[in-house]
Amino acid sequence: MSLESPLSCLTGAFTSSRLSLSHFDLDVLSGIAILFGGQAAVSALALQPLYGRIWHGWYNAPGCHAIVWELVRTLLQSSDSQYSERLALSLGIDGKKGPKYVASRSGTVMQHTRHLAYMLINSNWRGKECSPVIVGRRVSPTPMQLMIVDFKKKVLTGDDTLPPRSSKHSFLSIIAVATSIAACAGCARVEDWLSFKMILLGMVSSGITSFIMSTGRITLERLKPADGVPPGDGMLLSDNRIVILRGNEEDVNAVTKGRLRLKLKGGGYTLLLCAFIALSQVTLQLAFMPFGSLPGQIMFLLSLLVSGACNLYLSAKGDDVQSNALITLLNNPEVKTYQASSRASAAVLACLALCWDSDTPPMQVLQDIVPISPRPWKVWSEFVVGNIERKSTHFVWGIDESRNDLEDREEKLLTELVDDAHAAYDQYMKDHDIRIAIYL
Repeated sequence: MSLESPLSCLTGAFTSSRLSLSHFDLDVLSGIAILFGGQAAVSALALQPLYGRIWHGWYNAPGCHAIVWELVRTLLQSSDSQYSERLALSLGIDGKKGPKYVASRSGTVMQHTRHLAYMLINSNWRGKECSPVIVGRRVSPTPMQLMIVDFKKKVLTGDDTLPPRSSKHSFLSIIAVATSIAACAGCARVEDWLSFKMILLGMVSSGITSFIMSTGRITLERLKPADGVPPGDGMLLSDNRIVILRGNEEDVNAVTKGRLRLKLKGGGYTLLLCAFIALSQVTLQLAFMPFGSLPGQIMFLLSLLVSGACNLYLSAKGDDVQSNALITLLNNPEVKTYQASSRASAAVLACLALCWDSDTPPMQVLQDIVPISPRPWKVWSEFVVGNIERKSTHFVWGIDESRNDLEDREEKLLTELVDDAHAAYDQYMKDHDIRIAIYL
């Protein structure tokens, strides 16, 4: 007996009497299925300018009604000159609140920063340093990660903005496109040309919209600081991560205050075209798919199921894709990453990074990270500050009269804090060749 192709077996099974319309009625389901997955469709569309590949998105996908709504809302809520900023907000390319920022030199405190700061503090991006340096050995309930980001190159903004690009998870589009093509072939085999046209319509509609978005340009806009302002050194603070920013005020502002925009050729008219195409897809599929044959409806639903699953996965991984793409806007800063065993170790590293080459008071940095009022912390912080102010090339710990008032449990905590400071201090000196530089 000859072997039949999988497609022949599948379509043959669909046309068998067991799958007759008397047993299955998918008319309603095939019509309303395109209304599911709206938010995932918008999130997947927002990734197109980050991928920059014109072949992405050429698949029959559900949720286009949500895309229509976001594009129309963008047009209604902004003028033609402001659409790019509003579009970035609507698609989620901008708009998330970043963490608290403390500028160590100017003393400026921002309770909330902008989207790029959110990406830095929440992403898995580590720059060229793939493996963080482990600092300290003890097991602490508050381990922290600390990143030192040095802006050695100018962060380009406006029309000079570097194009953000990412390739993470881009293979999923191939799966969705292949499934839609296979669904079209299945409809052609059973001669259901109505379902064939509806699937093809979805592929072309989504493909054109994705193509237009993939040619869009994301730009970074920032406020220019006043002349004579000090360097913008400071730190982004979250519960389990600290990001040290070192560089010119203008470059640091790009992270803390920068706004992202998505510019399309043709401006608002291009948005209107995308909205019309997506609306046409939703309307026609909603009106005509219930009249397709059972095999055609199943093929249609299969294409929606696979493409919807791809959109849902991309939506869940959106921040990961964005971080890998948007951080390239910072023009490849130098990054050093530490995995500190405790908050105390992270505080010492932050002090050294912000205070060693500046006149920033170390105590000011410490009090933003750790509690310095309890007696063990107060004694410990005074020795940390003293070492940094004296530019000691190794951590010096001595006897202090204030230790006589400590209870046993406080003495034990102080001993652990001193070990943390030793580990952080020695590691920082080693990594930055400070010891060698001074002796030479």
